Amino acid sequence: MNLRFLNVPAALFGLSALMGANAASAQDLAPTFYADALPVFQKNCVACHQPNGPKVGGITAPMSLMDYDQARIWAPMIKNALLTGYMPPWGAHERHRGEFKGERYIDKKEKDLLLAWVDAGALEGNPADAARADGLLASAGGNVLPKSGWWIGDPDLIVQFERPVKVPDQVEDWQPSIQMQVPEGAHTEPKWVAKAELDPGGPWVHHIVSSHMGVGVPGRGPFEYPKGWGVLMPEDPFITVDMHYHKTPGEGTAIEDMTRAGFKFYENGDVIDHVVETNLLPHRGWTIPPGDPNFKVTSEHQIDEDIFLLSMGPHMHYRGKAMRYDLEYPDGEMETLLWVPDYDFNWQFLYEYKEPKFIPAGSTLHMSWWFDNSESNRFNPDPTVAVEYGPATTDEMANARIYYAPTTPQHIVVGEEIPADILARARHDEQTRRERSNTLDLSKDDVDWLNESQKMIEDGH
Repeated sequence: MNLRFLNVPAALFGLSALMGANAASAQDLAPTFYADALPVFQKNCVACHQPNGPKVGGITAPMSLMDYDQARIWAPMIKNALLTGYMPPWGAHERHRGEFKGERYIDKKEKDLLLAWVDAGALEGNPADAARADGLLASAGGNVLPKSGWWIGDPDLIVQFERPVKVPDQVEDWQPSIQMQVPEGAHTEPKWVAKAELDPGGPWVHHIVSSHMGVGVPGRGPFEYPKGWGVLMPEDPFITVDMHYHKTPGEGTAIEDMTRAGFKFYENGDVIDHVVETNLLPHRGWTIPPGDPNFKVTSEHQIDEDIFLLSMGPHMHYRGKAMRYDLEYPDGEMETLLWVPDYDFNWQFLYEYKEPKFIPAGSTLHMSWWFDNSESNRFNPDPTVAVEYGPATTDEMANARIYYAPTTPQHIVVGEEIPADILARARHDEQTRRERSNTLDLSKDDVDWLNESQKMIEDGH
């Protein structure tokens, strides 16, 4: 009998056991959801990806990354979003890391860890390991929706449409201006706004441009001024919103929207040092040629007094490709304030400095926009047409909104007499808004405008 053959099964058994041990060891070393992925999700993602997540500019994250079962199902999409840079969404170039509030850069080490977790099979691990993520959600700030249902807390004032707005079956893209009603007796004297929040009625609300609350678009949360900064809302305010509804048209797709807004005001005794001003800085008078993949337009704005720059909000439509704010100081020195190399109409951010930036009088703000009107732009509505500045999403815009304030402190004590010039200006702005408004009449048939537009088309206009 050849004893060598008697040892083969034993050898194979030993090798199999060793391979099994190595596999188990490799499995033990692989990243798991609770020990490794969850802390990264907590830090970078769950501000939006949580149960009953926030409606940010009318959209809500499709899954919670605090839940293993959902994260495992979405693991392939998570990998793709990380590799393409689609998530976490943030337009400002890496060079601006650390400058703006709420930035959404993800560290390479964290990104690599999530990719390794997906590639290893999106393992669950031990739920007890979730303790490592404790505190990250709270420390991120503003990630857990308060019981009030408003991110700003209990609003001092809530306004909404007089009645629900009907968006008919046949509508795909509609941008009406609508007045928001102030409840009778709810705002009878001027108040200083500290925070404002738009609460879109549903995912069909693409974005909102408001008269008192900033802009509600995908990617933006509530508008909160730094301590001592604010805007004055006079009595009997004329609050309007330019809504942008976008949905798939067809039978049974009609919806009703009741978008709301909430305000928090400064309390008596608080001090307002800086009255916030805003400037849209629109640039018109250009035409994007058909098929042009890299059309550039530029504009300038002179800074006539010392200011603190609070934030910047670039805005273009589907052909928007990139945008840059450059500052030329009085001595000729140049500085790039904001560079957005890959602009995305679906994620329009307001870039607010952690500390307002001083800009001296005599400086010049240079603004540059790039557009892609070619077939390679998958969002391009029609690369065969020339495109000009206009309100429809099939048109284009080149805006460079800024929020700022003069540097001289005002020392306005809330509850005491408001300086006459500031009150007069706020009241004048309200009156101008009334006179220039062309708001949707909710007392009439909501589809009158649609019937009129169709008649114009049939008449050849």
